[in-house]
Amino acid sequence: MALLAVLSGCSQAPLRPGTAHLFAQPERAPASIPDPVLGTPVLPPPVAAPRLETYTVVVRNVPVQELLFALARDGELDVDVHPGVSGSVTLKAVDQTLPQLLARIAKQADLRYEMDGQTLSVMRDTPHLRVYRVDYVNLSRDARSVANLATQVSGATGGAASGGTAGAAQNNSTAVINTQSANRFWDTLVANVRDMLRDTDRGPASTAAAATQSEAATRESSSVIANAEAGVLSVRATARQHEKVQEFLDLVLSNAKRQVLIEATIAEVQLNNQYQRGIDWSRLRTGSSGFQVQQSSAATPAGVGTGAFVVGYATGGLNFTSAIRLLESFGDVRVLSSPKISVLNNQTAVLKVVDNLVYFTIQANTTTAANSPAVTTFSTTVNSVPVGFIMSVVPQISDSAGVLLNLRPTISRKLADIADPNPSLANPCGVGVQNCATPPISSLIPVIQTREIESVLRVQSGQIAMLGGLMQDAMTQVEDAVPGVRHLPGFGALLAQRRDSNQKTELVIFLRPTVIRDSSLQGDYAGVRDLLPGDNYFLKPNPGRTTGGAP
Repeated sequence: MALLAVLSGCSQAPLRPGTAHLFAQPERAPASIPDPVLGTPVLPPPVAAPRLETYTVVVRNVPVQELLFALARDGELDVDVHPGVSGSVTLKAVDQTLPQLLARIAKQADLRYEMDGQTLSVMRDTPHLRVYRVDYVNLSRDARSVANLATQVSGATGGAASGGTAGAAQNNSTAVINTQSANRFWDTLVANVRDMLRDTDRGPASTAAAATQSEAATRESSSVIANAEAGVLSVRATARQHEKVQEFLDLVLSNAKRQVLIEATIAEVQLNNQYQRGIDWSRLRTGSSGFQVQQSSAATPAGVGTGAFVVGYATGGLNFTSAIRLLESFGDVRVLSSPKISVLNNQTAVLKVVDNLVYFTIQANTTTAANSPAVTTFSTTVNSVPVGFIMSVVPQISDSAGVLLNLRPTISRKLADIADPNPSLANPCGVGVQNCATPPISSLIPVIQTREIESVLRVQSGQIAMLGGLMQDAMTQVEDAVPGVRHLPGFGALLAQRRDSNQKTELVIFLRPTVIRDSSLQGDYAGVRDLLPGDNYFLKPNPGRTTGGAP
């Protein structure tokens, strides 16, 4: 018993998880059912909303001040009229409320009004300051993507024997796709509002001379002040201009705050013998409500480093699981990556899951001097190349939940290493030097295979787009021989067995954009709720950690 007590005292108590970790919140239990109501309560009778008083006004060339006083008298309101309010009104209105009448009068007489209880204040529509809240991040982003495919063949041709000259001829073939995206929300917003104020400036229409003078004064006094850090936009403008500014800001913020969840699955299919020509995309039909996808090498979208690939759309009944199961009928499927990323409207997002392979380039410099041995110095440069999966995407979300995508997925892998054929590395003592005491230096450079697609496509929210056709051949050589006998002349080749196998693979990319309307785990993000750790996630035993120690 004493030994058990000592051993139990040596064990380590489980660590309590910190409260700062994100956990999947338990779903709220439904509220308890209340007791049944024995008697139906008597509801109070509905109260009708007070009906606004309507007026019928028919006037022609009536001074605006007289009309305002008449309306205030009939409506039993106090009225304050600025001395600068002038002009005449021609109006016919039947059974309209006081706000409707004032809005129509303000358009003709160039005035604005305010209601403070039972007091109506009328003044000239001169520029006044109004503050708008613009909830958007203070950020300027510039994205640039270049897809370059170039081939160059050069050669030297000899001239005539008498001249003894030589010339060089080059044959170049280059295809470049340069994509640029500039997102300067605040700069563009301020510039647009200033343009609106310049185009909508209007002065009073009493006389032509007065109109021109007042219009110039209005233009000079209109201004825009933006505080991007606080998300505040202050505009000094007339009431008419403020209406246009408010309408513009509502539309801009509604479009800029749209969000889309992009789910991608990149799979590699090792094709069977009967499907060496590629995947039969016509089998992706989902009944009468589906579609037919044909694989063709003609008139494909612009791609870099691609063969023929097909872009198609699937109905909501086809998901990633069923699509991958369908691919398994053509061969062995290996899922390379399944990223998920949320992007705002017209913003550039980059997803990068790579390993940076480090390699070194060695430069040998040999210096010779008279009556002294050659001296070789070496300089090493560190280089790195990313290998893995990189995807950049720019979405544009429409009102009808259509998503226009500019995407560029890139898959890279290391194939082999090749030695740098620099003669200075093969003979560090110098080219032509015999019996060099310094052994040859090996500088290995990795060979990287890259498969990528750069395209623009349109997909409806919730549907799946498929990009395929990136095929490659791989030759595998397997040799079995008796140890020690393989290199014997004559008999070694007879006792060895060699098998060459040719494997063809095809890369397939599935994309599904989903427009986010409710950005919560109970809304459009309900599908990723299971990815969050539970309450006991940090309390589970770790097989790589000991639970006991020395007493």
